[in-house]
Amino acid sequence: MLRLAGALMVAGGMSTLGFLAAGGLGRRVRTLRALAGALELMERELSFRLPPMPELLEGLAKRAPPPADRLFTRCRAGLADLGERSLGELWREGLAEFPLKGDERLLLEGLGEVLGRYDGEGQRSALREARSALEGMLEEAQAERVRLGRVYQVTGTAAGAALAILLL
Repeated sequence: MLRLAGALMVAGGMSTLGFLAAGGLGRRVRTLRALAGALELMERELSFRLPPMPELLEGLAKRAPPPADRLFTRCRAGLADLGERSLGELWREGLAEFPLKGDERLLLEGLGEVLGRYDGEGQRSALREARSALEGMLEEAQAERVRLGRVYQVTGTAAGAALAILLL
C-alpha cells in the first residue's frame, strides 16, 4: 500500500511539473500581450496629449492591462529617485519581475533608455518600433505555447506514469 501511495505521488508530481512548465509558456504569452497593449496605450497618450512623465506613468499604472500595470507602478514609485538614477534604470528594475527571454528583455530595456529623453515624436517612433517587434515576438511565443505546451504536459504525465510503474 505504501509503494502504491509513493508511486501515485511521484506520478502526480511529475504530471504537475509538466503542467507548470506549460503554464509558464502561457504566462509569458499573457505578459507579452499585456506589455504590447501597454506600449500602444503609451504611444497614444504621447500622440494626443504629451503629458509629463509622472502623469503618463500614473495613468498607465491605472489603465494598462495586468501584469504590465506593475511596470508603470514601479517606475512611477521610483521617480522620487530620478536625480540619482535614470528613468532607464527604473524601467529596467520594473522589467526584472517579468518572465521575458533575452531578446524581449533587451528590446524593452532599450526602450527605457529612450523614454523621457527625447521629444514626443522620437518617443512615439521608439514605442511604435518596440511594439511592432514585441507583437512579432508575441506571435512566436503563442506558437511556442501551442507547440511545446502539449509536449510538456504529455511528457510530465508519461514520465510520472513510467516512474510509478518502475516503483511498483
